[in-house]
Amino acid sequence: MVLLVLTSVYSSQIFKLGLPFENGVEPGASFLPIVLSAIMYVGALRILLVELRRGRAETADARPQSDTVPAVTVLGPLVVIAATALFAYGLERVGYFVAAGAYTFVVALYFNFEDSGRPVYALVLSAITALAVTLFGWAFFVWLFELTLPGWNL
Repeated sequence: MVLLVLTSVYSSQIFKLGLPFENGVEPGASFLPIVLSAIMYVGALRILLVELRRGRAETADARPQSDTVPAVTVLGPLVVIAATALFAYGLERVGYFVAAGAYTFVVALYFNFEDSGRPVYALVLSAITALAVTLFGWAFFVWLFELTLPGWNL
């Protein structure tokens, strides 16, 4: 339910960005947020329906079902929410490379450490992941969509 509310709040801001295909050919600023909102709505509704179908007795008895991540507590979602908020806040201030790199590194570090339990391995893998995702994101937006991304702006 929280995902539906947060997605609705996020989606309410899309109207400020203009039409998704304003000039009829290339996607505008609202294209990606519309796609992300649609994916979030589908995912949140699926989670909600699965949880509603599950009985209360089964829910009370539920144990973690993952072998690799035996006990994801509330910390994981809080880390992702905080990192996402800091990414959104910092994007215009420190630029795409710093904001996206730090965001990807923090999220990857949490999940890599949760998965492996080895801090050095998690640090190295997270740094590689952050570099790859940040460069791919830059290439995707700059080369494919010919958009400019925010730079360092203090």
